[in-house]
Amino acid sequence: MNYDYAIHSDFLIHWTGKDIDREYDQNWHESDKSSTRKNDNVTDQYINRLCDILTHGLWMTSESESTLEFDGAPITVPETPKTCFTELKVSESRKHARQYGRLGIGVKRPFVFTRFGRPLIYYGFHEKINNDVFLRTCANELGNKNLLNFFKPMNSSLTLNYDFYSESEWRIIFLHELLNSKLIIDPRNPKNESAHSYFQTLPPEQQKKLRYLIPLDGWFAMIIYPSLDVKNKAQQDNSSSIVQQIERIKDLNDHGNRVENKNWPIEVDLDACRNF
Repeated sequence: MNYDYAIHSDFLIHWTGKDIDREYDQNWHESDKSSTRKNDNVTDQYINRLCDILTHGLWMTSESESTLEFDGAPITVPETPKTCFTELKVSESRKHARQYGRLGIGVKRPFVFTRFGRPLIYYGFHEKINNDVFLRTCANELGNKNLLNFFKPMNSSLTLNYDFYSESEWRIIFLHELLNSKLIIDPRNPKNESAHSYFQTLPPEQQKKLRYLIPLDGWFAMIIYPSLDVKNKAQQDNSSSIVQQIERIKDLNDHGNRVENKNWPIEVDLDACRNF
């Protein structure tokens, strides 16, 4: 198949910043343009978030364990650290930003594949109402129940709107192989000096949430900024060290990556995404 005719986006986007919006600008989506809302707190918080990600990596977090039930027999889906991405047209960014935060970090698919990630397997149609034979078989027969974290219902509620399915989600989940190969980093381990120092600066509630870090590499390919204010400050303020961190990431010896390695990431603000 000619790549030019691929129907899927070449970018997988990790969204973050919901906590920032909730505290400082929870009604941002009521305005048609994010750039019209001037808020120094929001700008500074997002700059700090971006700098942390570029310096230390994407966060792996975990949700509480859940239970699937088939014919009255419950099967537990373990609490497993994970990092999530959406595979979507950039023009669809705004609705996902409202759900997960306005800062998007885009990577190319090999970044996820190298870390044993994959697109989710969606089942119909809700976690409490399902008769998916494949899901039931995997739930019963998988030796590693953590892999059930690659399954997700198509709907978040009993309403048949396919809201989860529309996200086209991919995930990287915790595997010991990733830790052993340093593709993920344990910030609680003092031997990981930089990550551990960063971890110690976090408030207790964030320390509890952060489980592992996934450092970026040359497959890092896009930044979607919450607004022009954040974009301009990131590009112009040398004290933020964002430019230096991008240069460091793109200068890594990236195991033969000749596609994105050395290439500067695409940078676009959320309002401009409407035009793609």
